[in-house]
Amino acid sequence: MRIQLAAMVLTAAIGGGVLSAAEKPRVDVYLNGSDDSEQLLGPGRALASGIFEQIGVHLVWHYGELTTAKGTRKGEAQLVFAIRTLAHPLESATSDALASARIVGTCGTEICIYEDRLAGFIADHPDWVKVAAAYVLAHELAHVMQGVARHSESGILKAHWTKDDFKAMVFHKLSFTDADVDLIHRGVELQLAGRRSGPAAQRGEGVAENGGPNAAERVVHLP
Repeated sequence: MRIQLAAMVLTAAIGGGVLSAAEKPRVDVYLNGSDDSEQLLGPGRALASGIFEQIGVHLVWHYGELTTAKGTRKGEAQLVFAIRTLAHPLESATSDALASARIVGTCGTEICIYEDRLAGFIADHPDWVKVAAAYVLAHELAHVMQGVARHSESGILKAHWTKDDFKAMVFHKLSFTDADVDLIHRGVELQLAGRRSGPAAQRGEGVAENGGPNAAERVVHLP
């Protein structure tokens, strides 16, 4: 009940235009320029940004490798994610995993999307390339923002989208649940606080999603 109430208050504030761009938490996202990330996912950037703006999170896009990102911005902690594509899934990937995430030193978290599976997903919906790319981006970024391995029963973070979900995407009606919104903001704030607290946190030690002190060495698969 407390989570739902907090999400309702946050959603009401966003809907009323209370949060300005300066007040929204900023998340920097690096799209790899040396693989097929831009070709496959680039068309969805604008819509993905709009999806997060609606819940009060401001995405700032960059091109390049995660290692080029800086850990601070004008003395402030910076939350950085990167997206790249791999030709095929890792051997440890489950049959329905679309991506994996790993912590890269002190730089941030890198999402590796499996190109053959994403290409197959987009091929099944050729008329919705931009929409499909946008919602894949939103889904995977939401996972790493929340920092926990979970799905919702409905909305963007649903484990498996249905035909009705795809229809909602076309009209930009598929959204995050109230609980998702709350967990995204909680996760973003916790990760920013961790980066402020020093090198141990920036190495990924104790990250809840990965389960312990060896988090930086582990890979988490993202459906």
